[in-house]
Amino acid sequence: MISASREHIEFAQISELSIQGNDFGNPNPGLRTRVLSGNALSGCTMLVEAAPGWCNPYGVRFVSDLEVLILSGDLRINDSILTRGFYSFIGANFPIDSMSSSSGAIIFWMANGSPQWQVGDCSETDGSQDFNVVDTSSIPWADSPAYEGREVDEVVPGLSVRLIRQDPITSAYTLMTRHEPGWVDPRLEAHDTWEELLLVQGDYLMGTTGGLTGGSYIFRPPIRPHGPQATVSGAVWFCRGEKEIDFQYHHESWVEDHISAYLKDNGTIRRKNSMPWGNWWDSLND
Repeated sequence: MISASREHIEFAQISELSIQGNDFGNPNPGLRTRVLSGNALSGCTMLVEAAPGWCNPYGVRFVSDLEVLILSGDLRINDSILTRGFYSFIGANFPIDSMSSSSGAIIFWMANGSPQWQVGDCSETDGSQDFNVVDTSSIPWADSPAYEGREVDEVVPGLSVRLIRQDPITSAYTLMTRHEPGWVDPRLEAHDTWEELLLVQGDYLMGTTGGLTGGSYIFRPPIRPHGPQATVSGAVWFCRGEKEIDFQYHHESWVEDHISAYLKDNGTIRRKNSMPWGNWWDSLND
């Protein structure tokens, strides 16, 4: 399971990170990675790029639970074909007969421990049977529910949520949020859970961190105040945490000027390269 001791990253622009080869413990070329945060002990999150025609024909089992989001291209896992917007949870030791990509793929790859796989016979079914595939675009956007510290009527209008997965035991969550153009939340907030965030589309003001654009990544340990938050053109985030999120709010006198300065910008810089993996606002056909 991911450790809260993982380094605080606020933020990394994925396109600026170095690329390296990675075979996940298997001498089969065709995968490159950008390490975003963590290591084999704390959990590791990467951007994985599969070359067109990449294929791993060997039976493999991942050492730890793994979550993947397909940002572009395609990935075949056993008989399941995942394309842009598809998400999968793969339990540790789940038997995978083969993995491949026809057109190539860019994958947000989140391992809750060591990211490596073990090569072996997958005919035995003694491993985890926890393997789920979800087309995120098939999940309707919904109003944000109440959470500890934030009632429904305290949610700033213009925020909607797609709940992708919630662990039935730990309440660990994986979801997406959508923020309408011009959305503003002047509060600073903190949570008891760590947060992992990928801005898949749009522009976003994240407090004193400043303005972010699509492809920005954050890993935030528990109880790290952040905010205010705002967007000029709208934003879509992919988010996850180790347990159900809570909200601890406070206010600062400087936030209004900070928000105003951001929103007065005409958004040209904010929107530049704001959709590195296409349009995620509603359907994924655009």
